[in-house]
This record gives sequence, structure tokens and C-alpha cells, in this order.
Amino acid sequence: MTGTTDPHTLCFHVYRIGGIWGDDRIVRADDRKTPRYFLKGTRLAASWQFALHAGGPNGVVVCHVKSGYLGPPLLETNPGPINITIGSEGHTVQVHHGYKPTDATYAFKGLDDQQYRWKPISRLWGNTMECLNSQDQVVATYRITLFAMSKDGELRIHQV
Repeated sequence: MTGTTDPHTLCFHVYRIGGIWGDDRIVRADDRKTPRYFLKGTRLAASWQFALHAGGPNGVVVCHVKSGYLGPPLLETNPGPINITIGSEGHTVQVHHGYKPTDATYAFKGLDDQQYRWKPISRLWGNTMECLNSQDQVVATYRITLFAMSKDGELRIHQV
């Protein structure tokens, strides 16, 4: 996928820093050049977390994301929520994994008090996810770039 011609869709390209094992990411605009965000990540044996900075690595922190579990869902019966703290006001959003170990959906309540869920839509590789609102309208898609050394994926946010 390249740039979008739909004026109601925002497109971001996510690139790894440090190759396929790097924890940091740079998020660029639709032109693939303009830096928009920087993800500073940390993975530990039993958890992961990252901070999203506006612009570059020294930009204002937009949000913090933290998960208490890192590993295959079949080995963990209750991985607990992913906690996202947004902005200087400290709004917290909790993202919950599906209730069954084989359920790959992630549900959350947005800052607008509406329910959303991320779910995989490609069965073979599992490389594309859709975010649906409570009316099952697609509000965003994330496509993971397979077999790429630096590009992690592409996020599209749709106006509904």
C-alpha cells in the first residue's frame, strides 16, 4: 500500500530502528519522510512498555503503554490488560485480550466512551488487523510488513 487518496484517511508508516530485533520505532507521515512520532520501547523477561513521543526521541511524551505479560497467549491464562496512559491529564485506557486463549481480539473503551476492538483479518499470515467500533465499522487498519528488515507496518485511521 502506498499513500492514500482519501482525504478522510490518515496514513502512517512505522519503521524499526535497529533492525528486526530493535524495540524502538519511528512513525512517519504518508510521504514516508516526515517524522511524526517516536516509540521508545523496552522489553523485559515478563513485560514490555513503550513511550510515544511527538516528533522525535526528545519530543513531548504523548502516551505510555505497558503490558504485564510477554509471550504466547496459550501459556498465560489471564495476561491482564495493556494499560495506555494518554496525555498530561493521565487518561488511562485498558486494552483487554479476548477471553479465550485462541481469541486474538483486543477490546477497549476509547476516550470518547465508545467500545472498540482490534481483530486480525488475514488468516494465513495474521499480518493485518482491523479496529472496529461498536457498530462494526472499520475505524483503523494496521498491516504488518512481512519479511522486511526495517518497515514494521502501516497504520490507516479512517473517519467514520
